Order: sequence, then structure tokens, then C-alpha cells
Amino acid sequence: MSTTTPTPPTIERLEGILRRDLKLGPEAQLNASTPLLGGHHDLDSLDVLLLLTSVEKEFGIKVPNEAIKQNAFRNLGTLAEFIERSGR
Repeated sequence: MSTTTPTPPTIERLEGILRRDLKLGPEAQLNASTPLLGGHHDLDSLDVLLLLTSVEKEFGIKVPNEAIKQNAFRNLGTLAEFIERSGR
């Protein structure tokens, strides 16, 4: 994974997707370091699938299966980095 910092608009769009699709609401604390797997909002397999399809639609990218197994879904920031690299 690169060491680039994802842009705030990408993080904000991801936060919106999580709030909408996972029904987290405005009170949920989300930022670039929010873990997606194993954290407070520990996503199950259906949550990951929903997030994956929403990300693909929202950002117009295709997420390969290998990316799911790698660090791309470690936290919001790593997912944003992956999205920004994939959109180039």
C-alpha cells in the first residue's frame, strides 16, 4: 500500500456511504483511521458486500477480490487510498 494520504472529499464520501448503507447515523464517530474490520463498527460479510457494491457504484471502479483480502479494507483511510489509486 502506498503512503499517500487520501483526500478529505474521498473520506467524506465513504463516511456518507457507511452512514447510509450501514445505518450508522450522524452520531457514529468516523474518520480515516476508523477500522472497518475488527473495530467498533466490525463489518460482517454482508456489510462488506454492501460496502463493496456501493463503493463500486459511487466511485465508478471495480474492486478485485484480491483487494478485499489485502489491506484495502483495513480502515477508512486505506480504502480511500485504494479508491483514489484505482480511479486514475
